[in-house]
Amino acid sequence: MNLLRIDHVSLNAADRPATLDWYADVLGLVAERPVAPPGEPVFIGPRGARFGVFADRAPGLRHIALATDHRSQEQVVARLDALALPYVAEEHSDSHSVYFPDADGAMLEVMVPKG
Repeated sequence: MNLLRIDHVSLNAADRPATLDWYADVLGLVAERPVAPPGEPVFIGPRGARFGVFADRAPGLRHIALATDHRSQEQVVARLDALALPYVAEEHSDSHSVYFPDADGAMLEVMVPKG
């Protein structure tokens, strides 16, 4: 896989407004749009190096997003199919994404940024 970067890390927050305040106060990371439905992320930090903060599950790591190109994503999907490993493909406003757990259950997102 042609790994371009770790694009973002998504977290589940027990109290999203308090978590956003903490990241702003401690690290200076401010959300452009601080309000979103619980199951949608509020992103903080610069594009390509962000945290996505969700509010719909128990606190902890939600997923790690790895940015790649279309060809590499297709190769990953082919490998998952060959190994009969489950995955979910999703279309987002800013990416084409495939989600699947690693060997220990940590969720990975292999995404192709749009634009």
